[in-house]
Amino acid sequence: MGGQDKGLVVLNGNALVSWVAEALSRQTRPIGQIMVSANRNLADYARFGFPVLHDVYTGFSGPLAGIHAAMLASPANTLLVVPCDVPELPPNLLRDLATALDDHPHAQVAAVKTTDGQTHPAICLLRRSVLTSLVDHIEHKQFKLGDWLNTLSPVWVSFDAPFANLNSPEELAAAAARLGDGNPPQPSANGGLTHFDASGQAHMVGVGAKDETHRIARASGHISMQPATLALIAGGTHKKGDVLGIARIAGIMAAKKTPDLIPLCHAIALTRVTVDFSIDHATSRVHCEASAETVGRTGVEIEALTAVQIALLTIYDMCKAVDRGMVIGDVKLLEKKGGKSGHWMAE
Repeated sequence: MGGQDKGLVVLNGNALVSWVAEALSRQTRPIGQIMVSANRNLADYARFGFPVLHDVYTGFSGPLAGIHAAMLASPANTLLVVPCDVPELPPNLLRDLATALDDHPHAQVAAVKTTDGQTHPAICLLRRSVLTSLVDHIEHKQFKLGDWLNTLSPVWVSFDAPFANLNSPEELAAAAARLGDGNPPQPSANGGLTHFDASGQAHMVGVGAKDETHRIARASGHISMQPATLALIAGGTHKKGDVLGIARIAGIMAAKKTPDLIPLCHAIALTRVTVDFSIDHATSRVHCEASAETVGRTGVEIEALTAVQIALLTIYDMCKAVDRGMVIGDVKLLEKKGGKSGHWMAE
């Protein structure tokens, strides 16, 4: 718009990309991770606090290449695609698209249409299984998103929402009038960009006014390895000793050291940390689950996640001499309790 990246165009005091991120943070089904696809002005996009992805394919800056880069960067089973110039997204967007895929297990794509029959292929939920078809279209220089989606027979999900793309100053002015009085969007109760101020600068969130509550978080992950490596761990015959015992201590120590590792985390007086392992011979994996507790003014999700990551990394360190191909994966938050946002569980 006027030669400026649409994502950086200002609407009521905030860049369009931050309006979209705020709308995603308000989804009734939580978003796992937000990533921004861009091929220029990368530093400007990075200041909003999200990973910024550059196309892997050179000489092509269309949406298919951006989707390809996101699928390579994320291990998620599904990818929600949203343009940066659609600031008004309904809070049930991800939930309804995901429900459509659940109801149609053989479908690879759920995409948006409005009640007037207009389709919006640029707003869709994709299964990871589309990656092969995506690469084939890009390599054959078939770059139109709508044409590619049609080859996948998408499930069209109807929404009573405008999904207005902003392509002109007039449309931008109309959106500004609909969205309020010029104040920038505020972070939502279930998560928003709380570590960034109105100008996009990082800061430590003030928690002094919050109530002290009992807070609990659980996280999990796994490390995959060769069956022979797993046998060494399970049998306690590794030459370095009790691998899981040492990894458990490492995870507990890591939870206590989280503010030293993550720059904007608060120092928390943890009241309890647990790290537990289970061995899965069928998949040749060690599963790890960690929990953290405190009575305080901020949550302990990062402490639980850090405990899992470091515990699994310790297993890698102790066993790398016999198996350098081990893979850590599926690290995620399982549950959090306490605080203003209450109880949350992963689906």
